[in-house]
Amino acid sequence: MSLNPIELVERVTRWTLSHPDERDPWEKAPAITGVLAWNDAGAVAGVRRWIDRAVDTQGSDGYLCYSERIELSHGHTRTFTPTGTLSAAIGFPMLELYERTKDTRYLEAARLQVEAVLRAPRTRDGGISCRFESKELWVDFIYLMAPFLARYGRLTGERQFIDEAFAQYEVHARHLIDPFTGLVRHAWCETPNHFPQSTLWARGNGWLVCAAVDLLEIDPNHTRANYVADTCRAALLAMRSLQDRSGFLRHILDDPFSKYEASSTVMFAYTAAKAAARGIAGSEMVESALKAWRAVALSVQEDGAVPGVAVPPGGPGVPFGSTLFGQGFFLLATHALRNQLNV
Repeated sequence: MSLNPIELVERVTRWTLSHPDERDPWEKAPAITGVLAWNDAGAVAGVRRWIDRAVDTQGSDGYLCYSERIELSHGHTRTFTPTGTLSAAIGFPMLELYERTKDTRYLEAARLQVEAVLRAPRTRDGGISCRFESKELWVDFIYLMAPFLARYGRLTGERQFIDEAFAQYEVHARHLIDPFTGLVRHAWCETPNHFPQSTLWARGNGWLVCAAVDLLEIDPNHTRANYVADTCRAALLAMRSLQDRSGFLRHILDDPFSKYEASSTVMFAYTAAKAAARGIAGSEMVESALKAWRAVALSVQEDGAVPGVAVPPGGPGVPFGSTLFGQGFFLLATHALRNQLNV
C-alpha cells in the first residue's frame, strides 16, 4: 500500500485541531510542537489559540493551565497532586511561539512556570519530584520539564536552567535505567525505596529518548551531553532489538503478549531519525525508524486519528485509543523522516 506523507500530515493535523481537550493540557504539548514543525499558517494559528488559553488561565502557582488534582483509575498510583513539572510541558512549544512572535507574554509565562518547577520537592540527590505526596521520579517528567528548562535557559542566557535540565535528565536516568538492558522503568519512589511501576514501558522509553535528542539539539556541547547521548543510544539500540517485524513496539517492550502501541512506535521513529542525523546512533537506525513510521502510518484512520495509543496514565492495564500526544509524535516523526520520505 502506497502512503502519501503530506496527505497523512494534513489529516492527522485536522483531527488534532478538532480535539482541543482541556482536561490534560500536557497532552497538547507534543501536538503543538508537531503542528509548529510543519508550519502551516492555519494550523499554527489554531494551536496558538491553545497556547494563549494556557497563558490566560495560568494560575497564581505558575502552572500553565494545569493545577487540578489528578484522579487516576489505572496504572501505578490512584491519586497524586502534581508539582509544576507536569504543566511545564506546554512551555516548550510556547517558547517556540515566543521565538517566532517576540510576544513577551509568553516569556513571562515561561518565567512563572520555571519558578513553579523549581519549587517542587526534591530527592536527596536533587531530583525534582513529580508529586507532592512523596518524592518520586517518573520517566515521563524528563520530557515534560527538561527540554523546557533548557530552552528557557538558552533564550534568556541564564545557563543555570540549561544545567538544571541536563542534571534532571541524569538524576532521573540513573535511578530509572535498568543496568542489564539500558531501558528505563516507569517510576521510582525514594521512601520507601522502590519502583511503584517497574515494567519496561515502551512510551516511558520514548519519553527518555525524545528528551535526550531535544536536549542535545539545544546544547550539544554541554558537559553532560556525552551521558545524555550514551544513554539515548543504549535505549534506542535496546528498543530496536525488541521491535516487532511489523515495525511496531509493544506496550511493554519485553512482553511478547503485550499489544502493539502506536505512540511509542512513532516516538522511536522520531528519535531514531534525529539520533542518526546527529551521529548519536548509526545510519542503520534510519531503516528501523522508517519501518516504525510505516507501521503507524498504515493504521491512521480516515478522519486522521492515530489509533492504538495506550491512554494516560500509561503502564499495564490501560485502555487504548487516540490521544493528542500520539497525533503530535506522528507529525514529529514524519517531519524528522521527511528527507527519507521524499517530502
